[in-house]
Amino acid sequence: MNRIRIDQESPSSVTAALRVFREELNMRLNCFSLKPVIALMALTVLMGAVWASDPATFDQPLPNGNFEQGLDQWTLEVPSGVSVPSPQISVVNGAARIQRGGAYLAGLTQAFAAPDGLVALRLRLAESPVLTADGRFIPDAFDVQLSSASGLIRTATIRPGAQAAANEAAVPAGFNLGPGVSLVGEVLRIPVDGVSEGELLTFSVSLVGAERDSSSTVAFDDVVMEIQRKRPPPNPNRLNACRFFVDRFDLAPRAAEIPNCWVGQIGDTGQLACLGNGDNSCPVAGRPGQDAEAGRDALAASGELLKLGSGPAGFDYGKLAADGSVLPDAAESWSCVIDYHHGLIWEVKLDDPGSPRHFANSYSWRQSDASINGGAPGALDGGQCVGSVCDTEALLDVVNIEGLCGASDWRIPRREELATLVHSGVSSPAMATDYFPFAAGQWWTWSPSASDTSAAWAVNFDSGGIDLQFKSSALRVRLVREIK
Repeated sequence: MNRIRIDQESPSSVTAALRVFREELNMRLNCFSLKPVIALMALTVLMGAVWASDPATFDQPLPNGNFEQGLDQWTLEVPSGVSVPSPQISVVNGAARIQRGGAYLAGLTQAFAAPDGLVALRLRLAESPVLTADGRFIPDAFDVQLSSASGLIRTATIRPGAQAAANEAAVPAGFNLGPGVSLVGEVLRIPVDGVSEGELLTFSVSLVGAERDSSSTVAFDDVVMEIQRKRPPPNPNRLNACRFFVDRFDLAPRAAEIPNCWVGQIGDTGQLACLGNGDNSCPVAGRPGQDAEAGRDALAASGELLKLGSGPAGFDYGKLAADGSVLPDAAESWSCVIDYHHGLIWEVKLDDPGSPRHFANSYSWRQSDASINGGAPGALDGGQCVGSVCDTEALLDVVNIEGLCGASDWRIPRREELATLVHSGVSSPAMATDYFPFAAGQWWTWSPSASDTSAAWAVNFDSGGIDLQFKSSALRVRLVREIK
């Protein structure tokens, strides 16, 4: 049965041997490895019962339950022998129509294997039952039932000893429904309890009565199974296709407001103050529509912003260890920062003069690929640093060989990417220093100038400004990679 389902590969300034090693490393290192967070593991235990009781229900049609293929998959249920007039079972106006005729039984059945999570069957009465018994013989009736392969009735019935979950009798007239069975308008719903996955069931819709009463009719359509899928307990390590921690959002009181991946989206500014009131509060009479009154920052100030991690104002950051594992927000040492809102992971600088990632190291802008360097490759070894040749291309080689935070696809950020780190609510540096220490100064972006081949864009984190600098300038570099 079918079920509803529901490069920066640059010519290196280091040796050819290092390039070969880098390529090998790219194939072997995981893009982004994660380990459970102890605090979230405790949350998983506490929330398990809530998730287990929070199922999602889907409709799955019974094979040819809408009769688009005529009576395919269905078995005609009529007694052997000659009946006059003969029963008439056919598809009329897209619904299965049963006219009992001179037989004491006429109907349709379908055997099927129960899917996992089956909780109910539904059908639509395209034509309500018309029953013609006059009371001198066995009364006509319309029956709906579900039985096992051994004949055991698998639903609640209209009364002890009966087989039907739903029944309309001609005498006395009226619909009889088993416990939990409902008829709302044209839709008949029959709950199914305790059925195991793969159990062979037979669904039956029929008209029964004495042979003499021959004009009873009914038509039905759209037979579907309701299937309940219970979500698994939250896994703090579970990621979606873009490697966001989806279960942490599912535990929150409302839907997440984040993109799946980095697509160049714009973040908020971090500005929480309104100008005009002595206490910087909002709103300000006569000065409506200030920056702090709208967007993610305003939601954060009011406690309404859903975050995956933490961070000031509308920023949403998390900390990663050197191997890429997730750290608690309170961790005192970390190597990378994940920006959950923008879908980026950032290098964190070190206060270590012997490391190529020392915050005071500077580099000239260098990109050998003529197709992406804006018309000039920039300057070789134009900065002051340790651990590599002091240009951006050489720094990339070294850091990617090291496999910072479990990855080897680090690159220089584009202008719009680096600008997402600017925190306009503070200055000198204009950055969330609780996550990005050693943030002051000017920092290279990968974006070359469109008008001057000798220049590229840089972000000044003292002021938050963005301007052009000569590629030969010695600026700092913060590497980035995308969540993919």
